[in-house]
Amino acid sequence: MTDFELRRELRELRVSREPQRDLWPQIAHRLNAGSEQPAAPARRRAWLPLALAAGITVALSAGLFSLVQHHQAAVDDTAMASLQDGPSVREQIERARELASSGDPRLAGAEVVIDSANEELEQALQQRPDAVFLVGLINRTHAQRRKLARLGINAG
Repeated sequence: MTDFELRRELRELRVSREPQRDLWPQIAHRLNAGSEQPAAPARRRAWLPLALAAGITVALSAGLFSLVQHHQAAVDDTAMASLQDGPSVREQIERARELASSGDPRLAGAEVVIDSANEELEQALQQRPDAVFLVGLINRTHAQRRKLARLGINAG
């Protein structure tokens, strides 16, 4: 179809047409019938289910948020308690001095480093118990500790 044919067909559509029957009496009847009847009460209360759903959603969200905050506070308290329970830096230094006086000082320093790394990994595992890679790192530190103990036995 070319532009010329399309324009010709569009011009043919501009012709005014009369409806086959008179529509005004039906329109007037519907308008009068609508003004005589009061508005349906069901339409005015159409917002009630939506308001109820919104209220339930807000309540559930608030409860979930509160639960998450409570859980986070419990995790923070546990982490702080584990930090306080662990040996202090001075205790670690004293232990390193005792080990250095009884054996090889290089082994004593390595043992202190491995102990502190193991404690940090344990704390991280308490914060994220689903982290499998932390378990692998803890196993590595235990293997290093065993290797260090074998070296200490062989040196002594």
